[in-house]
Amino acid sequence: MYSYDEFTEDLNLGHEIEFILNDTHFLISYNESGWYCIKENEEAQIKYESVEQLLNQVKIKGITLKSLWGNIIVSDVF
Repeated sequence: MYSYDEFTEDLNLGHEIEFILNDTHFLISYNESGWYCIKENEEAQIKYESVEQLLNQVKIKGITLKSLWGNIIVSDVF
């Protein structure tokens, strides 16, 4: 099973990750401007300067990714 530690390690290596939470798809993406966590069908994007900032500040319904980890299904790492 893909662990939260593997998830953070992959992000720190520069990988982008798609995941599903409660039948909703999300993408953690990187470009030269910074990191983004994008919910499917949403245009609003918040830029994060680092993986650490993203992991500390992204909240889905007020809950951090780490706290939600048991409910997250990672669908792709690229």
